[in-house]
Amino acid sequence: MIHRFEPNGKRLSHVLVHNGIAYVTGQTPVDRSQDITGQTQQILARIDELLAIAGTDKSKILFAQVWLKHVVKDFAAMNAVWEQWIPAEALPARATVEANLAAENILVEIALQAAI
Repeated sequence: MIHRFEPNGKRLSHVLVHNGIAYVTGQTPVDRSQDITGQTQQILARIDELLAIAGTDKSKILFAQVWLKHVVKDFAAMNAVWEQWIPAEALPARATVEANLAAENILVEIALQAAI
């Protein structure tokens, strides 16, 4: 059975659960005027909310995908926020790549999967 939460129009659900795994769709910042630190903090706070809706939390993240608009420029600052947020005893597999994101003022997008 698939459970879908936080539908967004006709396009996607922000989180869904299937076979004990929560899938969080790519999250982008609401306040896009902030720098990479502020945008990453916003996204991770939203991910906390979505994981809670799915019945899990960041300590159970299996894999995360991070897209950065400017990987060389913003990688260290994004990682500083990530490292404060993720439990040291629960480090997931992760990939980070540079990407041309959906809007010019989006600096980071994060999607992930977590065990329930």
